[in-house]
Amino acid sequence: MFKKRLLLVLSLLLIVSAIALPMAVSAGSYSVRFGFMWVPRQMQAPKTLTVDGISVTVMPDSIPNGGPVILRVIRGPDGWFMADFWPDREFEIPVVMDFGGVYELNYHAGSSLLPIVPRSPELVWARFFSEHFSRYSGWH
Repeated sequence: MFKKRLLLVLSLLLIVSAIALPMAVSAGSYSVRFGFMWVPRQMQAPKTLTVDGISVTVMPDSIPNGGPVILRVIRGPDGWFMADFWPDREFEIPVVMDFGGVYELNYHAGSSLLPIVPRSPELVWARFFSEHFSRYSGWH
């Protein structure tokens, strides 16, 4: 009898969580946006990919053999964001990453966050050269 009641309670909890969890996730109004750009082989002029206010500009000869550039931006309701640049690669000539005005910007190094723009009460323009793609996060 105890096993049947336990199974009934666990089943009810599973059903309630399956109904309530999607509503809880959507209540925070997180957004996920993707952008894709194809860099042609031996391109002659810079190309820029912008997704939700974050951009990467690839210079001529940064990717001499050409290839894809993918940017995913996740934003939270409190101004938090995370930007993933793909695929993992190193550039012969650095690319320009532009995050706009930020209160904080971090580089994800494994499980550590390395500050690029330390937490600030004022907006700081975050634009810099990078020799590789990675993950960054911070607050706008």
